Amino acid sequence: MTRDQLSKRIGRINIGQSHGKRAPHKPLLLLLALGRIHRGEPRLVGYSKIEGPLKELLRNFGMPSVTLHPEQPFGRLCNDELWEIPGHEALSRTASGDYLVGQLRDHDVHGGFPEAIFDLLLSRSEAALEVAEELLQRHFPMSLHDEICEMVGLPQRWVVRDKFAAKRDPSFRRNVLREYERRCVVCEYDVRLGDDLIGLEAAHIRWHSHRGPDSVSNGLALCGLHHKALDKGALGLDAVTDGFEIVVSSELTGMTAPVRWFLDYHRKPLRPPRNHKHAPTIEYVCWHQENVFRHPSLP
Repeated sequence: MTRDQLSKRIGRINIGQSHGKRAPHKPLLLLLALGRIHRGEPRLVGYSKIEGPLKELLRNFGMPSVTLHPEQPFGRLCNDELWEIPGHEALSRTASGDYLVGQLRDHDVHGGFPEAIFDLLLSRSEAALEVAEELLQRHFPMSLHDEICEMVGLPQRWVVRDKFAAKRDPSFRRNVLREYERRCVVCEYDVRLGDDLIGLEAAHIRWHSHRGPDSVSNGLALCGLHHKALDKGALGLDAVTDGFEIVVSSELTGMTAPVRWFLDYHRKPLRPPRNHKHAPTIEYVCWHQENVFRHPSLP
């Protein structure tokens, strides 16, 4: 097994995506396994031990409004030649080909990277981090990388390797902030230090990792807080007769004053860009609604 062969296998995970929809189950399990390698833990792990952490990852970074099935990537990754389950021949399967959850738990079924991949990842200290970077770049926006790394036990800051990242247009941020008058479209945040904006970002509506273009019609000027909320699915957009409205997920809760930084903007009209031809494209808004936003919205 070579590094290039492993990268090709990781790239083929994307084949499971349909019409640009996200397929985060397998990448999240692989990241969890890479965290184990980084901590020096054994190659194989029991399903009962990994089920809880994987379910939590799926709850936080998986598809919205779906039932959580951590048993699916635990078995299906074997088809991608990125995972193995010793003794799997004796296990029963459902009609869809997945292993039975009770069986995985009761029989202490173990799984993990095949030995050839595991040995490759152990061959040098940075190998597991490189593969983790590749998975993050392919499947998640950068605003979520640190949080995912924290949950799987990987270091949150290492040198970003651009080999696996889709090339970005350096003018995207400048163009988006200019069109939205250098203010957050949600809260109007526009803090500067001299002439420098602090904490104002250009967010992709359809994630760049999922073929979202670097065009202003796929961008919003957002403060760091509301950018993260957009990528987590706490905030979204709804199309209305004369444009778009900001919507807040009903899953968002809190007892402290900062929760008003979200609730006060629910159903607020989205401030349009200076040039209306750069307004959000409905295709990208629909992608976010289907793949990221945590339905239902507040009333």
